[in-house]
Amino acid sequence: MKAKSILGLFALLLGLGATTTSCEDMLTPDLNRYAENFNGKDTVNFYLGILANVQDVVEQNTLLGELRGDLADTTMFTSDSIADIANFKRSADGENALLNRSAYYKVINQCNFYLSKVDTLASKNSIYYMRKEAAQVMLIRAWTYMQLVQNYGRVPYITKPVHSANTGWEKNPEAWATADNLLDLVKSDLEQALAYEKSYGLPNYGSFNTGAGNIQHANMLFRGDLVLGDLYLLRGASKSDFSKAAKHYYDYLKNAAALVSASYRASVVKFRLGSTEDYIPYSSNWTSLYSESSNVSKRSITEVPSAANTAFGTTLTRIPAIFGFDIHSSNSTTTNENSSSSSSSSSSSSSSSSTTTTSGKISLKANYKHRQVGPSQRFNAINKNLDYVFYEETADVITDVKHLDNGDARYYGTAPEVVTEGGRIRFIQKFGSTSSGNPWPTSFSFRYVIDLYRTNQVYLRLAEALNRSGYPHLAFSILRGGLNGQRIPGLKKDTIYNDTERTKYITSVIDSTTVERDMIGIDADELVRFHADADFADFSLSEPPFTKNIGINELGGGLYKEQDKQNTYFVLVAQRILDEANRMNNMSAGVRAHARKLLSTLAPTGPTHLDTLRWSYTEVTAPSVSDANPLEIDAVEDLISDECARELGFEGYRFADLCRFARHKNSDTSGRFTATHGTSWMAWQIARRSTNLKLYEQPNVYNTTLYNTLMTQSNWYLRNPHE
Repeated sequence: MKAKSILGLFALLLGLGATTTSCEDMLTPDLNRYAENFNGKDTVNFYLGILANVQDVVEQNTLLGELRGDLADTTMFTSDSIADIANFKRSADGENALLNRSAYYKVINQCNFYLSKVDTLASKNSIYYMRKEAAQVMLIRAWTYMQLVQNYGRVPYITKPVHSANTGWEKNPEAWATADNLLDLVKSDLEQALAYEKSYGLPNYGSFNTGAGNIQHANMLFRGDLVLGDLYLLRGASKSDFSKAAKHYYDYLKNAAALVSASYRASVVKFRLGSTEDYIPYSSNWTSLYSESSNVSKRSITEVPSAANTAFGTTLTRIPAIFGFDIHSSNSTTTNENSSSSSSSSSSSSSSSSTTTTSGKISLKANYKHRQVGPSQRFNAINKNLDYVFYEETADVITDVKHLDNGDARYYGTAPEVVTEGGRIRFIQKFGSTSSGNPWPTSFSFRYVIDLYRTNQVYLRLAEALNRSGYPHLAFSILRGGLNGQRIPGLKKDTIYNDTERTKYITSVIDSTTVERDMIGIDADELVRFHADADFADFSLSEPPFTKNIGINELGGGLYKEQDKQNTYFVLVAQRILDEANRMNNMSAGVRAHARKLLSTLAPTGPTHLDTLRWSYTEVTAPSVSDANPLEIDAVEDLISDECARELGFEGYRFADLCRFARHKNSDTSGRFTATHGTSWMAWQIARRSTNLKLYEQPNVYNTTLYNTLMTQSNWYLRNPHE
C-alpha cells in the first residue's frame, strides 16, 4: 500500500479549519460549514483532522511539562517567555508563546462535533465499522481534558459542539473539570471506548509519509486501558482508585505482551590502557529506543508524527530548538527514468517515462548560544545518586562488585556533554538522538515523533499504582529486578491436619526455591494481602512477556544480582526514609527505629528469619496479616519519582508527575505525615533544581522564593482565560 503524505490527509480537513485570535478558545467558530458532507458514516477525514490538531498541542504540552519541573533549568540565553514559565509567573493566556489553551479546546470541540454526528450503529457485513474510530475520538477527548486539568487545574467541561465563540460556555460550562472529578465526567465514555476496543479492535489506516520515512497509523492510537489507568491514578482518592489503575496498566501490558527489555540497556564498559583502568558509559542501546529504525513496539505505544518539512505537513521542531539545536530542513528530488513504480516512503509523481520522488530531512546542530534550556543540577544529582553496579568477572564467575560514581548510564544518553566553543556543555537530546556509543557525541539525528505513551512509562505508572495500593515491595521490583517469575515469589499452600485427620487450616508459605530473599524482599504479609485483595494480576508470571522482564533501573544502573547488597529494597528504602525525615526535621525515634528494622534484615548471610520480615506462616492458628508501613510507601514513591526522572526526563511528563505524587502524599491518612507533606515535598524538589549539591546534601539550601510560591497550590497551575 502506498503511504499517504501527512499533508494529503491532515491538511485542509476539519482539523485545520478557520482560526481566530489566540485569546479565544474556539478557533473554529462556525463549524456548520463542515457538516455538509458529513453523514456520520464516513468520517476518516474528520478523525484525521483531529489527529492533526493534536500535533498543534503536543509541543507546547511537552514544554509546559518540563519547564515547570525540577529536571530542566534556564540558561543565560533563555527568552522571557521560557523564563516566565519556569519561574511560575502566571501570565495571561495568549501573552506567552507557550500559553495557548485554545489549541486544546480546538481538539475537544472537533471531538465533540465528531461524536455528535458519528453513527456507531452503521454496519456492513454485520460489523459496526464506525465503533473502532469512535472509540479513538472518545479517548483523544479524554486525554486532552486530562492535559488541560494537569496544566490549568480547573477548566470548563463541554461535550456539545460549540458553533460560536459567544455561547457563554467559558463561564457557564456543563461542568468544571478538576483532577478530583474528571474521571467521573468521562468514565462512561471511556468504558464504552474500551469495550469497543476489546470487541472490534483498533482502526488501521496504513502509513503516513513524513518525507523522511513512514509512520504507521497503528503507532498513533490511544489505548483505553492506559487513559483510564491515568485518570484513576490522577484522582487517587482511595486504595480502590490505585488498584483499578494498576489493573488497567497490568491488563494493557499483559495483552500487548510488552516488556522492559534487556536489549535496550545503557551500560558501562571497562577499558584497560596499560596499567590504567577506566569505566566508560555507553548509552547507544538505550538511546536506540529513540531511533526511527528501532523496533517501535519496544519504543512507543502512542506517538505524534512530525513532517520533514512543510511540504509534507506540520514540523515539530520547537522543542529541539529550545534545547539548543539549530534546525535545518531540506528536501531532495530524484528522477528515475523509465519507471512507473512509486516509493513507499516519499511522495511521487510519475509519467510513462520517469518517476520523480521527493523526500525531506531535518538536520540538527548543537549551538550553545541557542540553548535556552538545559539539564538542571537537580537532574544531575538524581542520576548520580544511584551508583552504577559493575560486576568484575573471571571465567563467568563474579569476583568483585563495584559501585561506580559515574551515575546512571542513561544520563549520558539523555543529556550528553557536547564540545562547543563555550566548552563542554550538556545538551538535552531526547528529541535529537544519536546512535553513537560515545558519551561525547558530535552529531545528532532529529526524531520525527513525540511520544505520548511508551512501555517503560506504563511500567512506572504500574509501580506507582501498586505502591499506593499497599504493595511497596512489588512496586520496588519494577524498579530493580523486574516483574518476572524468576524474581517474584509465589505462595505455597500446605494443609495441616489435627489428630483425627480433619483439615484444621491452610497455612501459606513463600515458595522461595528460586528466589533470593535479600534481592527481592517481598515478605509473606504483602503476598498474602496481594493474593487476597488484588485478584487482577498474577505476579508469579510464568507466561510472556513477564518471563523476560528486567527492572526499569537496570536500563541504566547495572543488572540486579544477589552479589549487589547495596541496591536492595532494605537499603534504599531505609535511606530514603531517613533522608526525608531529615529534610522535614522530623527524625523521630519511630522513624529511626523503622529504618534500623529494615537495615537489620541484611545479615551477613542474608536476611534473618523472622526478626524483621515474615517469610512464612507456621502458626497453627490463622495468622494476623500486617498492612504496609506508610513510611515505606512514601519512600518507595520517592524512588519511583527518581526513576521517572532518569527514564522519562524531558519527555513532557515531569510536572504532572510531581503534582500527582504530591497529591498522593497530601492524601495520606496514616497520621505519619502533615497535611502539606506532598506540597512541601514538591516545592522543595523544584526549588532545588539550580542547587549544585548531592541529592539530600544540605537540605535547607534551596530557592526560597520559588519554594514559597509553590507552597500555594493555586500557583502550580496556569491562568485560565478570563481568570
